[in-house]
Amino acid sequence: MEDMNTKVSTQTTELKRVLKLPTLVCQGLAYLCPACVLMYYGIINVLTDGHFPLVLIVAGIAMTLTALSYAKMCRKYPVAGSVYSYVSKSIGPKTGFISGWGLMLDYFLLPMTCYLSCGLYLNIMFPAVPVWAWVIIAVIFVGICNYVGVGVASIINNINVIAPIAALVVTLIFIIKYVLGGGGAGTLIYPEAFYNPETFNINTIMTGAGIMAIVFVGFDSVTTYAEETINPEKNMPRAVVLICVGAAIEFIIVAYFMNCGWPYEPGVIENPDTAITEYNIQIGIGWMNSIFIVINTLACIGCCIAGQGATARILLGMGRDGFLPKKFFGYVHPKFKTPSRNILLTAIVGLTAILFQNSLMNAMSLVSFGALLGFILTNICVIVRFWVKDKERGGAALIKYIIIPVLAAIVCVYLWLSLPVMAKIVGFSWLAIGIIVLAIKTKGFREMPPELNL
Repeated sequence: MEDMNTKVSTQTTELKRVLKLPTLVCQGLAYLCPACVLMYYGIINVLTDGHFPLVLIVAGIAMTLTALSYAKMCRKYPVAGSVYSYVSKSIGPKTGFISGWGLMLDYFLLPMTCYLSCGLYLNIMFPAVPVWAWVIIAVIFVGICNYVGVGVASIINNINVIAPIAALVVTLIFIIKYVLGGGGAGTLIYPEAFYNPETFNINTIMTGAGIMAIVFVGFDSVTTYAEETINPEKNMPRAVVLICVGAAIEFIIVAYFMNCGWPYEPGVIENPDTAITEYNIQIGIGWMNSIFIVINTLACIGCCIAGQGATARILLGMGRDGFLPKKFFGYVHPKFKTPSRNILLTAIVGLTAILFQNSLMNAMSLVSFGALLGFILTNICVIVRFWVKDKERGGAALIKYIIIPVLAAIVCVYLWLSLPVMAKIVGFSWLAIGIIVLAIKTKGFREMPPELNL
């Protein structure tokens, strides 16, 4: 009878393996959103006095080094739970809980900000429909896609990758045409687009790079689909690196050409939050603004599908390990093979976007806190797991398991501490709540929390 119960339990919590490498890459790119770099043109250039591409270079290097650590860890532990799983098995379950708790702030808030962005832009196009109504519509649509399975969600995300890429290509063509016609910098070889010694400030560069870490979160999100990936030991590490490196290259190229098309000058941008609309008018493609709203909507929906799915699976991992009530959080729908109850819960959290209709940027500034915390801990996990516990030695091991993760961790810590004060206040407060929850769960840290089941 015990064996039969174990078999039934395994069947009801097993996720279906349907995802291949191309789908994983599209899933991550949909979460990253290739066109999102356009939205940060004004925000980062104003913050750094025109060093948008340089900020992306710094962030891209840090994230690529971190992606290598993720690739190592997801090959070692091809299970749902992402950073939570890596930290729990490498460092310990208690620290794993805190890492998962911190990561939840990232995954909960990013879809919320996307729902809100979607509502704000659609309200501009259709002012008769209020922002809150668009938020509700988006939450319901995304919830249905994730509820019936990642296969359906992946099809939608594949479409959402194509549209932003097409928009980027069109925008770049017009930027190049504008510059070659004598507009903007008047040349495509413009070193000041990267670096201007008169306005360079390392502190603002690092703050900007810390904020821009959120645009790389897609490579992290796909690791939570390990149990639904075909041959995860091979495909997951490849997907992680391809997503991060590809996105970094694309972001830097776009940012460079944007600075060539409209070199930054203090006080010229009227509204940094929506500077892309000013940019389009500046280079003579104001008609692109309507298309951008459509692209933004598609991108936000794709981001929310991937983000909600990742959050639901992190909750699934924590539920199956006993940190959260297993009956609810560890449940997998018997027909769709999805963590359906967690999906419904994350949909409810998404509705809180209605409460932040006038503070989109405040919400967005919080997202990087949880992301960078996860990046830091993953790099530490590589050192602890492979160098300390597995005792991997030799020249190659020194580079892979010490030098690269240490460099990545140092840069990520620098970016983490460079975040705006409000983000750190809210982020550390969230971690404090997590520590209290852990203390209660472990009876004052005297008991060990449940181990992960690989």
